[in-house]
Amino acid sequence: MTEALLPLPDRCAQALSALQADPIDPGAEAERHLRTCRACAEARVAYLAQEEAPEALAPAGYHERLPDRILAKLPARAPLHRRLAPLTWAAAAALLMAVGAGAFWAGRANRAPLVEAALPRPAEPVEAATSVSDTPFHDREEDAAQVQSLSPDELKALLKQLDPPPPSAR
Repeated sequence: MTEALLPLPDRCAQALSALQADPIDPGAEAERHLRTCRACAEARVAYLAQEEAPEALAPAGYHERLPDRILAKLPARAPLHRRLAPLTWAAAAALLMAVGAGAFWAGRANRAPLVEAALPRPAEPVEAATSVSDTPFHDREEDAAQVQSLSPDELKALLKQLDPPPPSAR
């Protein structure tokens, strides 16, 4: 029934019958035909793929000893935990120092001072030479302009008021 559906040329039919008999060595005539006919060459590959080759036998215990033989061929080196231990300890020490220093400086920054600096209180209240203005953002250039408009006598009197009194001997 297959031959009726797929008519083959005589040379292909002869080559395929030779391949069915022996796909490895089909003969000289079939070899020449396989060089020119792609379909027959693919059929040969299919026949070769279907051939059952005897399995190679391994010596007794081959697979059980294989991991040890592979490990013996690898170069010897220190285990990973021995190589990483110094780096791990160094990183832990650096982290501990950073956290400790940060906590130390944070504690010092938030600590209340033990002694507060204070000015000695005068016995009598001192009047301020200038009046405090009601505006908090007062322009000081206006004050400088007022000083420049003073007469020389008024300027001397102002400087005399601003000079500190000489220290008295007690």
